[in-house]
Amino acid sequence: MHLLRYTEIGDAIPIHRAFSGQCFAEASLFSKAYHCDAVAQRDCELARMDRIQTLKFMEADSLFARNVSAYLAQQVQDYRRILELRSIRSAQERVLAAIAEGWMKGNIMSFAGQIGLTHEAAYRALSALVKTGKLVKPRRGQYQLSKP
Repeated sequence: MHLLRYTEIGDAIPIHRAFSGQCFAEASLFSKAYHCDAVAQRDCELARMDRIQTLKFMEADSLFARNVSAYLAQQVQDYRRILELRSIRSAQERVLAAIAEGWMKGNIMSFAGQIGLTHEAAYRALSALVKTGKLVKPRRGQYQLSKP
């Protein structure tokens, strides 16, 4: 599931990519409106959480509130790591770091967008990393670190 925000000229900007088992649009718990569109990238099943009921449940159950807070804190850490990864100038180093972090989920185009590369740059980096032996490609679209 991708959360997209649109610019004044209509360009879609991916704000978040949620994968199986993850939540999205959590910030909407604390706002009356959320300014993104959720766009499914493939067939999926969703569970909807009612905003008011969730907030009431958080007030009534401190363990639930703590778990929600821990989940949100983990997302903040992940976003900070994404910013850190995106600051790596070399596409190869950025791809290698992201794969080491386990961020290669879904397809390569989605992966490239998540780490701030074009899919062409990601493909070139992946190919070069395989050629230099830093990555192995067990099957199409799947890459992993080489064993030392």
